[in-house]
Amino acid sequence: MGSLGSYYPRGNQRVIYISDPSSSLRSYLPERPREEDLRNWVDDLADAQVDTFIQEVYTQGWTTYWRCERFEYDQRPQHQCLLPLLDAGIQPLSVLIDQSHKRGMKFIAGLRINDDHGHISLEQGVGAGSTFLTNNPQWKINDLPSGEAYQLSSFLDFTFSEVRDYIISIAEELVRNFDVDGLELCFRDRIYFPAGKSRDRESLMTDMVKKVHEMLYNENQAKGVKLKLGARVFQTINDCRDMGLDVTTWITKGYLDYVSPSDQMNTDINAPYDEFTTITRAQDKPCYLYPAILPWMSNRSERRLNRKPLTIEQMRAVTQNYYGAGADGISIYNHFVSNDWAPFYPMQLYDMVELRDPIRVTTRRKHYVFEPLWGGCTFHGLDCSPTGIVKADKIVLKRRETGKSASYRFRVCEDFIKVRKASLLFRAGYMSLEDRIRVCINDEEIPQNSIRLNNNEKRIKAAPIETATDRAIRKLKEGEEKVAVHDNTIKGDTFLHDPQTTGRGHPIIQKEIDRPTTTCWFELNSPPAIYGDNWLQVALILSDPNIDEDIIIDEIEVFVIHE
Repeated sequence: MGSLGSYYPRGNQRVIYISDPSSSLRSYLPERPREEDLRNWVDDLADAQVDTFIQEVYTQGWTTYWRCERFEYDQRPQHQCLLPLLDAGIQPLSVLIDQSHKRGMKFIAGLRINDDHGHISLEQGVGAGSTFLTNNPQWKINDLPSGEAYQLSSFLDFTFSEVRDYIISIAEELVRNFDVDGLELCFRDRIYFPAGKSRDRESLMTDMVKKVHEMLYNENQAKGVKLKLGARVFQTINDCRDMGLDVTTWITKGYLDYVSPSDQMNTDINAPYDEFTTITRAQDKPCYLYPAILPWMSNRSERRLNRKPLTIEQMRAVTQNYYGAGADGISIYNHFVSNDWAPFYPMQLYDMVELRDPIRVTTRRKHYVFEPLWGGCTFHGLDCSPTGIVKADKIVLKRRETGKSASYRFRVCEDFIKVRKASLLFRAGYMSLEDRIRVCINDEEIPQNSIRLNNNEKRIKAAPIETATDRAIRKLKEGEEKVAVHDNTIKGDTFLHDPQTTGRGHPIIQKEIDRPTTTCWFELNSPPAIYGDNWLQVALILSDPNIDEDIIIDEIEVFVIHE
């Protein structure tokens, strides 16, 4: 297989846009959507040159955007606005499909496999999900990992054939009654098997994926069309396997037509997505690769910037790394959640027009941001992602070990010889201007007189608000949430803004945001910088005797100008 930068995207699908079950209803469509509003929404996506529109239509055991006798329709308040259309015999899902096809877009129906938002629907007073979830305790996971996240919602155990068959039956209902172009299985949630059993039972999930694939193949034969199957999975093959998802087998056996790896909430610009490329491009049957862009680079930046989404310069950098790793395009996920920032929809959608063109992305200004994805979070264990793996890359320089170097890998798929100007900065927490450090890129030292320092960088530090998840965690700590989860009730308390809350229930995040920091920056040239994976190496040579805290470097940024 090729190296980073040696690939060119395959096929003609460059941009996949995913709408989650609720966000569009809450933040974009009118309070009582008409058929015309649904068609206009699809037109907005088509005008922004989206190739494939995915609407997630199954979550927490409920159907969304469609209703049938066999399954229960979503009971949450935000989904009641579609009842007038449904009562009039109009399936909103059919409208979205029809308008997508009229505008030349593919339409894929998304299924959330084990959605973890039960604590929110409980607070809304409608229970943790459909009766299939809430009335079958024998099929729930009881052996849960440590961490607050796992105590908020109930999770189905895919060890049981009844659970897997339920998902398959949803898939069957969709493809037999709607003119979809395929299905996406969304594995973005916290757990699918009891703690410690995921790898032992991954063959069970593989069997479910195989059966969905076979069902689609049979429908292909009956309808004379090609129905695709995609999967949204975690960032690395090992992460997936730790969750009981043997994605390698899914691809090599030909079950998948595409795969979209990503973090649950953040854009992972540094992920080694080329390991998926090695697998997807080695098969006779094409399996395309569409890594995801999400609104933020880390939980820390989400809170620091008051949920401000990535800039176009940052999205270009992410996309450049994805194309460099062999991606065939990008998938846009959770885009709606930051639609309270200007320029709002539909203008905010038009960044996708630029991101679909690899050449255009390569030649424009870019801003690479490397941050600890889950740094400071205890939601799934300190610094851990939903896979239970620490996702908080950093350099720690111990003050009692001067002279010892530590390293940080950062991926920048740029030909630095061709760029007009590039610079790198990193932020060193608890570093003072009295400290002396040695900085290297790929083992080549950066001259001291080339490094500039600033201990008063101006940055946004937005006051955090209490989210539904924060509130659920706080109630859990107060001893109330356990009762709420099992009784499907939430006490009717009203909580005002809590200045100590920092998102996902973790005040440690705010501590990291507020720590004293010195910013260091210098021009980045080639050599020593290279296309692909680079190493920042830093050593503390002389320590400020007035500071006890070790120096922490976990924020790196690279700016690139081509014009």
